Amino acid sequence: MPPSSPLTEQDIWKIAHRTTDIIQSNITRNVCLFGSAACSLWVNIGRVPRDIDIVISEQFDAEDIKAIVAQADNRYYLEQSKKRGATHQILHCRLPGWKADNGRCVKVDILVPPTLGLPSITESDLYLINDVPVMPVFDLLVMKTQGWWDHRTSPRADFQAKENDDVSDIIALLERARLEDVSYADEANEYRHSQEFMDRAYTLANRFVSVYRTRREWRALHFPL
Repeated sequence: MPPSSPLTEQDIWKIAHRTTDIIQSNITRNVCLFGSAACSLWVNIGRVPRDIDIVISEQFDAEDIKAIVAQADNRYYLEQSKKRGATHQILHCRLPGWKADNGRCVKVDILVPPTLGLPSITESDLYLINDVPVMPVFDLLVMKTQGWWDHRTSPRADFQAKENDDVSDIIALLERARLEDVSYADEANEYRHSQEFMDRAYTLANRFVSVYRTRREWRALHFPL
């Protein structure tokens, strides 16, 4: 890969596949892709995700997972967080063809429920897209809408700047969820969805509808709006 080659979706998907494969082979089958990288597999988001978010079973420790991944493949490395008072490490994966260059890399976040209000997901819940285990589209839609609200209400300008991408992703996920015959009532019966999670999904949908005229799209998923 020449130095000028930009990051591509294929780069992101390859690293997502490699990371989830390492975790499934060495630790647990209960692992899936989340965030913008997962959105890019479900729908066309029109941009390249800048990092990778991985969700694992709640009985595991994120720092232990990072260490195991870094030990399993020398394309990964750990770096101490530069945030004041932080004790966690940041996991990176070097881009293909840049084994010795830490400047060409992608950050890989490991998230453990209930961090961010994430639901617990088992192997039977996952969808395999491009050989990558991906979070179910309903769960992803709810979490993406949570991210939209957090960014919209944040005092930070860099977070507020993410709102347009969030809205575009949510609208695309709403359409994909409709095509997948997703139903709010059916999702409420899924064991992984607590009443708190479903109530939050409803509240977030109401907030989104109050700003963007998408009531019909949410009702197509049988949200009681």
